[in-house]
Amino acid sequence: MTDTQEVLTRVVAGRTVADSLQEAVAAGALRAQEDGTWLRPDIDGTPSNWVREHRDASRNCRFYMGVMFTHVYRKRQVPTGCATCFKVKVVPRTLRELVALRDVSHALPYTYKCGLDAGSAYTSGLYGGYFYRHGLDAARAAYGTIRAAVDQHPKLGSDVSVFIKRGCTEYEVHCGPSDHFTFAPDQAELEAAVFTHVRLEPSKPNNRVRVQQTLTHWIKEAYRLGDDSYLDFTGGVRLYPAAVRYAPDGGAR
Repeated sequence: MTDTQEVLTRVVAGRTVADSLQEAVAAGALRAQEDGTWLRPDIDGTPSNWVREHRDASRNCRFYMGVMFTHVYRKRQVPTGCATCFKVKVVPRTLRELVALRDVSHALPYTYKCGLDAGSAYTSGLYGGYFYRHGLDAARAAYGTIRAAVDQHPKLGSDVSVFIKRGCTEYEVHCGPSDHFTFAPDQAELEAAVFTHVRLEPSKPNNRVRVQQTLTHWIKEAYRLGDDSYLDFTGGVRLYPAAVRYAPDGGAR
């Protein structure tokens, strides 16, 4: 039996790895290739909910979350590849603060994403910024720098929440509190074996056009969410006319 056959016939979470990868293909998370491998596409569309900068090539979130957790582990097990992932999260309250945070993020040396939490199934709140670090000590070290940058920005400040979390929120939703995550001894070997058969399509760069498209999307979503700070970015012009309101005792107002 070849190495490829051995990996694909392993039973994980009640079914073979091959069946799990076929499910991922059907879901659009993977594309089968002629050479027998699978391509994990960059499915972050344009416009995107997020602006990202990848400054750490060792991170394979699309593989660990999009393939291993969702399909191979069937949301029953946190990937060991995510065991050391900690994030410093910033919680902007308005689009005005989100755009300010994007400027702060770009000036800091960390891998980050910032954008719309409102579009995430498991995350509460409207907006979020995430700075990715390997290990709790590294996250704690970055926290002071990020907290200071947020505090000092004239459109943010000390009232904006900043805290440290572990991994993706979806992991805690399905697998319990992150301080109780456990990992099987053979997980790392399994994930490495599956990864040899998966190729990651390069992420699209944050060029000026793409960032502007995302900002336009943020403006539309801010309007939908009732956040009038979007007017900062439209010259004070409403996206759509306000509805006429009628007084209950007669007339319009």
